[in-house]
Amino acid sequence: MDTLDSHVQVDYITLEKAIPKAGQSYKISPREGHDRNKVYSAEKALLAMVREGDINYHDVLNYSAGLSPGVPVKGRDPLRQAKTNLIVFSTLVCRAAMEGGLSPEIAYPLGDHYIQAAEDSRDIGELESLAAAMYHDFIFRVHHANADKGYSYAIQKCCDYIELSVDRKIHIKDLAILCGYSEYYLSEKFKSETGVSINTYIKRKKIDRAKLILKSTEYPVSGIAEHLAFNTTNYFIQCFKEETGVTPAQYRKQHHG
Repeated sequence: MDTLDSHVQVDYITLEKAIPKAGQSYKISPREGHDRNKVYSAEKALLAMVREGDINYHDVLNYSAGLSPGVPVKGRDPLRQAKTNLIVFSTLVCRAAMEGGLSPEIAYPLGDHYIQAAEDSRDIGELESLAAAMYHDFIFRVHHANADKGYSYAIQKCCDYIELSVDRKIHIKDLAILCGYSEYYLSEKFKSETGVSINTYIKRKKIDRAKLILKSTEYPVSGIAEHLAFNTTNYFIQCFKEETGVTPAQYRKQHHG
């Protein structure tokens, strides 16, 4: 079975950054110690996306990859270090997938498969591709394991499209074209199956993504509003407070670090 969905392009996981150069010394500075809080927050976000089966994971993955030069351990065998990094990451992702609802009967053998593949790899480039495939594979399996909520094919297709498009303006007419329905029929069918209107569902998915960004990055609120295609920052803050009971700044203060 192919582990990669041909319709989604995996960008990268820079495992090469996790490999110390020969003879490299390492000292902890106050700034680096502070940055490790960012790394920890980003790692939590990566694993949260696995638990939730969040198929729109690329921005968070790329942000996390650029945060840290990797494990500050000197070693004579960079390939061995890269394999160890991938094995640890695979183990964490496997556990997160099970916490997200993936059956242990599927998760454990899948994790073992990627660990064995890491051991069999002969170069770092191959390990980078393997890491990306592994992360993608687990997320999509969790997503599909939780997707069967009694939704029809058309409504599940709309939900997937919305999840993949939270950084864009989403129009009901585009969803209607996607499903081959009229806007009125799709709106009625969507609310009947999900219990909420299309616009409410879109707003909630955008706010879910905003919460993840607030917890795992230091992006300004105005930047998050723009990234998620809200018309104005004030409207974003209003929507966020309606959904969570607090402002984005208050939410970040409660959950960041």
